Amino acid sequence: MKLKTVLVAVTAGGVGYVLGTRAGHERFEQIKAKAADLAHSQQAQDAAAKVAGVVKENAAKLPDPVADVVNSAADAVAEAPKTDPSPGTPLP
Repeated sequence: MKLKTVLVAVTAGGVGYVLGTRAGHERFEQIKAKAADLAHSQQAQDAAAKVAGVVKENAAKLPDPVADVVNSAADAVAEAPKTDPSPGTPLP
């Protein structure tokens, strides 16, 4: 059974590699640009702020060390860059 799982994983990886190389670098750049546009859209920013607010509200019910980590993560999401990065800059 384990061999079957490994074989499926290797096959899936091979298929993904072939399809990825066929799409080419140009298509990858198109997909990356669309993802950046989506991530920096006003709707995405509003949704992230809303989720961060709900998370912070519920973090008060958690033990202090956990709440601190959750609040830090929520702050990071809420404070994500609101402008498009310059071309070639990796997204956070």
